[in-house]
This record gives sequence, C-alpha cells and structure tokens, in this order.
Amino acid sequence: MQYTEIMVRYGELSTKGRNKKSFIDRLGTNVRHALHQFDQVKVHAQQDRLHVQLNGADYDQVMKQLKNVFGIQTFSPSIKVAKDFAAVAK
Repeated sequence: MQYTEIMVRYGELSTKGRNKKSFIDRLGTNVRHALHQFDQVKVHAQQDRLHVQLNGADYDQVMKQLKNVFGIQTFSPSIKVAKDFAAVAK
C-alpha cells in the first residue's frame, strides 16, 4: 500500500492557552529539521494536527525519524482520498 501522508497528533500541546501557536510552530520546525534529508516531504502544521505529505518518500523511513521528535504523541500513515463515498469505499 502506498501511503500519501502521515498524520501527527500533538497530545497536550493542543491544551495550551494563548501561546499554543508558538508550541505548534516549534514542533513543526522540529519535525522539518528531523526530516531534512527527505527533500520531497512537506510539513503542514495545523491547530490540532500536523500533516507530513510524503510525495513519494518511504513512509517507514520517515516514521523512523518521527519517533525521535519530542512532543509527538502518536502518528499514523494515511491515504488522502476525495471527499466522496465511492473513493473512500475503494
């Protein structure tokens, strides 16, 4: 199976107050730094999750690097599909 991205969950970062954005930005920077050898990988930090778009990179190797990033609660490989039932069912 060819995964298209890895969804990263923050854990308690999402409970921070006004400085929550600073914590999320810092985690995004740390993830980008940990994955610097994967040129095709793109990291998008959002309010509740971080998405690592693989763009063809080996997801096993990327996940191995993510295990070393402090602040990540969990992560899961995923496949991005269209927002319709037939695509999801397939």
